[in-house]
Amino acid sequence: MGPFMITFFIAMFFLVMQFFWKYVDDLMGKGLEISVLLELLFYVSATLIPLALPLAVLFSSIMTFGNLSEKNELTALKSSGLSLFRVMRPMLIFIIALSASAFYFSNYVLPIANLKWRTIIYNIQQKKPTFGITEGIFYNDIDNYSIKVEEKNDNTGELVDVLIYETGVNGQGKTIIAERGEMLKSADSEDTTITTNFLLLKLINGSMYEQIGPTIKNASGAPYQKSFFTEAIIKFDLSSFDMQEESEDLFKRDFEMMNYLQLGIALDSLEKINDTLSVQFEKNVQRQITIVNPDLITRNEENDSTLLPAEESMVKIDTIITLSDLKQMEYSAALTAAQNKIRATKDLIYTQTIIRNGRESSLRDYKAAWHKKFTLSFAILVLFFIGAPLGAIIRKGGLGAPLVFATLFFLLYYILMISGENVVESGLVTVWKGMWLSAFILTPIGIFLTYKAANDSALFDRDVYKKFFRKLIGKEND
Repeated sequence: MGPFMITFFIAMFFLVMQFFWKYVDDLMGKGLEISVLLELLFYVSATLIPLALPLAVLFSSIMTFGNLSEKNELTALKSSGLSLFRVMRPMLIFIIALSASAFYFSNYVLPIANLKWRTIIYNIQQKKPTFGITEGIFYNDIDNYSIKVEEKNDNTGELVDVLIYETGVNGQGKTIIAERGEMLKSADSEDTTITTNFLLLKLINGSMYEQIGPTIKNASGAPYQKSFFTEAIIKFDLSSFDMQEESEDLFKRDFEMMNYLQLGIALDSLEKINDTLSVQFEKNVQRQITIVNPDLITRNEENDSTLLPAEESMVKIDTIITLSDLKQMEYSAALTAAQNKIRATKDLIYTQTIIRNGRESSLRDYKAAWHKKFTLSFAILVLFFIGAPLGAIIRKGGLGAPLVFATLFFLLYYILMISGENVVESGLVTVWKGMWLSAFILTPIGIFLTYKAANDSALFDRDVYKKFFRKLIGKEND
């Protein structure tokens, strides 16, 4: 349990740091509260467990059995009549329980965590930066305003040498210059239906230049109007600065936010929709490429809008008209009509192909998410049967060789997992083959290593290989 917990939390730390490094631009400069960051950290950590858990299982199993072999404790256990599988039984029970817990986690907890952290990130991305003016730099994060101050006192909110550009309608704006200013934030109203969250900027001793709109007499140009003030107050709406709780329904339909039962229902619905749209597309194409004279079709006498069955609606065509029978004007009209039909059919097929590819891609995503509910649990079992025998074979404990082998096999697992997801996303292979690619390759490796460890194979003993090559070289010299 010691190596398992240490490895797990170290892996979680690096994965969380990688996440924050990825979203650092969205988090910086937003004036976020500590509670929001801690909530985001909590849910993000939950989503990273599927990566940290297999690594912790692999490393801890290698280290545990490596320590047993290095101290000859595994040899003493085997000499007392215990097989390798009997020695592995306590850890195997723990791993099976861990796999079952991982399935429960990925099926019920992970969708909620994905929903929560994506909602928080969405809210943060929609949130504008706080009103943080930097001296000597234009501040443009308030809509239709650009503000610059030469000096700023963060404690008192006092500003010196204020310059404000306000963009108006049709390019008509204002330029405001003031010697001093003071920032005052208005209090929120108790009535939630009234928005009173404003920033009040009090300006002292200044002037305002405003462009006057063009008139009928002066349509080519517009004069400026200049006015002076000793005190003025400008009101900025800060409603866009507050991080509102967005509805989680925006993400609930995503495949990452569903358990395997919901995914199964969604897959059935998507397949039915795809089948229905495919049939409709086939009928539309038939209508585009088939031209039938309605006078030659026998209709049902009871309901004129319905056609008779095919064998009953057969008609005899006495005359077949070819293009050579048409006059020049009729020939040109027929050719133009045929070209228009071909273009319309081509556009229809192209549009439907794009729509169909999108539907198939969405269907693959849902199928991949369904398989992913089970791949984590199976990966924990497979990596245990790789790590435990590997530790017994290399006969090394500590952080040296176990760390190297754990890193190599985890990289192999991670590369296979990502490669499988990529080929599934591109549609090169079926979903179940891509999602279980790592299991197909790592399972034989686990069986091989377990067999070698159970038979005390010196798979990584350098002396064995040296003797083999010496014998081989000796026979060649003879």
